[in-house]
Amino acid sequence: MKMEQQERLFKDDELIKWITDITDAEIAEVHKKSLVPFYDQLFVEGHGSYLKDSTGKEYLDCTSQAWTCNIGFANPDVAFAVSEQLKRLTHVRYGFPTIPRVKFIHKLASITPGNLKKIAVNAMGGGAAIEAALRLAMINKPDAEHFYTFTRGYHGSSLATMTLSTRFAGVTRFRPWGLDRVSKIPFPYCYRCPMGQESEKTCHLECLELAKQMIEYGSVDKVCGILMEPLQAPGGHIPAPERYLKELQHFTRENDIFLIFDESQVFTRIGYWFSSDYYDGVVPDITCLTKAVGGGLPMGVTIARDDLTGFNAAEEHTTFGANPLMFVSGLVFLNYIEKADLLKNTREQGDYLTSKLKQLQKKYDVIGDIRCPGLFIGVELVKDPETKEPANALCSDLIEEATNQGVIFGHSAPISSDTGKLFRNVLKIKPPLIITHEDSDHIITVFESALEEAIDYM
Repeated sequence: MKMEQQERLFKDDELIKWITDITDAEIAEVHKKSLVPFYDQLFVEGHGSYLKDSTGKEYLDCTSQAWTCNIGFANPDVAFAVSEQLKRLTHVRYGFPTIPRVKFIHKLASITPGNLKKIAVNAMGGGAAIEAALRLAMINKPDAEHFYTFTRGYHGSSLATMTLSTRFAGVTRFRPWGLDRVSKIPFPYCYRCPMGQESEKTCHLECLELAKQMIEYGSVDKVCGILMEPLQAPGGHIPAPERYLKELQHFTRENDIFLIFDESQVFTRIGYWFSSDYYDGVVPDITCLTKAVGGGLPMGVTIARDDLTGFNAAEEHTTFGANPLMFVSGLVFLNYIEKADLLKNTREQGDYLTSKLKQLQKKYDVIGDIRCPGLFIGVELVKDPETKEPANALCSDLIEEATNQGVIFGHSAPISSDTGKLFRNVLKIKPPLIITHEDSDHIITVFESALEEAIDYM
């Protein structure tokens, strides 16, 4: 007996038809059979920064489809490498290493900041990576089980990670689990300062001092860790001030509390590999990645200090977490970012887009704030620049009109309260990192055109 390839059962045209042909009736009928809602567009093809839907219309996608396809759609190098791996091996159990797995871990560890050198990977995404980070923190601090997270934060949709995230009042219809293990502290949202400060010049990090008081004297249990997005993403594209992060890191080290970063959306998108590179060496104890790191395939990554005790086989494993295909795709992604010098392009195109948006801000007072860095851009829209009342409808109308004009922008998550307040007024501009100067000009042209149309609706 020896290893032999299986024989083909289907012809090429049969297989191609399955993935390229569809009828309007099939599209209409699937809504009745799906447990989750769908958008109107059905995308059939993507190349570079552009997508094509089933009607043949093309879009410049400024969402990179959930901020994931940072090196473009159907990247040819990813496609080739994954197709080659498909011919060799597609699945092994979690405990088995493969060539792509070994090489991916070595490559990622070569660019991680500080002593973040121990890596665990899953095939489910960021939520699983964050849950792994919390388990790892509790393993290394077994007498503590309480965690602090931040208002407006988002860390996943599992029963546990929903507790870590902001509560979508009036949207979710059930209570998550672990509510006794998590407390919230205010995020340093300088445009809408939780402490009422109106200028950074008068700010003395009062929000951090409040957080320290809550943690030191208000905790119901011994604190294991603080989980945060150093640059909040779904909650409104809000970068924490550097001095806040440095003071927070100092506080966590003094009090033997793990500082855990969720970098799901910022990895490479801010023009740097990690937020630690952007924030002058503020290195957490554990950080979590997903989205772009898989090169377009599902992947979640937990990275920890090299002096921490790791998992045993029962504490971290998933059925598909050793999938060689995602490791191949992720390995190509890391090398592609380097060889194409995309971090530099991200900074350059991000600076260009931001400068153009700031010019528009002088012309349109509904543009309340513009936040970056790199191609992690958020535009906060307001009804009045003085009151800063959120222009939720304007944001939705602008996104809809821009989509009609062939550019897809993203929407911030719904930040809501039981009293009926709603903030969903931040427009996201997060295209693939490969965009050109011409693409950036087109983005600004459509943004302004759609903004004018949306203002007319008001």
